[in-house]
Amino acid sequence: MQSSHPVIKNELLAYLLRPRRMVFIVNPKAGTNLQKHIRNSIDNHLNHKKFEYGIWLTKEEGHASELARKAIEEGYEFVVAVGGDGSINEVASVLIGTNVKLGIIPAGSGNGLAMHLGYGRDIDEAIKKLNTAAEKTIDCGTLNNRPFINIAGVGFDGLVSNMMKGSHWRGFLPYFLKSVEAGLSYTARECVITLDGLVLERKCFAISIANGPMYGYNFQIAPDARLDDGVFEVVIMRDAPRWQYFAAIPSMLTNKIYEAGFVEHYRAKNIVIHSEGENYVHLDGEGMVISDTLRFDIKPDALNILVPKNQSEE
Repeated sequence: MQSSHPVIKNELLAYLLRPRRMVFIVNPKAGTNLQKHIRNSIDNHLNHKKFEYGIWLTKEEGHASELARKAIEEGYEFVVAVGGDGSINEVASVLIGTNVKLGIIPAGSGNGLAMHLGYGRDIDEAIKKLNTAAEKTIDCGTLNNRPFINIAGVGFDGLVSNMMKGSHWRGFLPYFLKSVEAGLSYTARECVITLDGLVLERKCFAISIANGPMYGYNFQIAPDARLDDGVFEVVIMRDAPRWQYFAAIPSMLTNKIYEAGFVEHYRAKNIVIHSEGENYVHLDGEGMVISDTLRFDIKPDALNILVPKNQSEE
């Protein structure tokens, strides 16, 4: 690291204007393999006067978290997750509670969080947006102390995420087909749901705990969710005839899902869900099966993140 700026000789100004350290943690197996030219994209579109950077590739599940911890130890100011929502979750989970800022390059299938934040789907354009991005603090959630950033789900969408786990066929079509398969096979379950002390007993097809509003592909399950308001949007899909679920899909693209007759919507900071037996669950799209009682808690102002300039102004 140079001790002074090559042009500005004032030591304080030289320090303030030095290139800031950024590392890209890349999941080479994410999504539809759009990130295979990531090094060329960074070389061509990152502002190299503003940032000096490293590129680290993940080798297996969990490796992104290990690399994020390494980045903190080595003093990087920015850690950029290059992958899908699952990769972002791995990196962000380590950055929670630190001063290190999370950046995002969308390289997954759905890219729900990246789309909501305004990064779009084009990797080159997303890198350009990093150059002028603003720093913002957002909330995070936990499920039984496991962090999530965007959305967690129980029931139908948890089953879909579990069915997609390990699949090498990515993109909208396989996700849609698995959703249809799960929609035809999943049976609504009796649940006791406690929302900040309010107790509900419902037969549920799906329960979404939303910090952000959007799944992938612009489908909004909680259109009024905000990442920085200190509260979850809780969307409950009650038991209903199968055709009603499929008929409601377009309403997720028009922000009208709350108008579906089988949908209930609440706001809460702490949610406890109890349902007998195994529960299909997802955290930021990563599927798992949990038999314990499910406890969701909001963690206000937990994560520092880079947001594209026009989106941060909103």
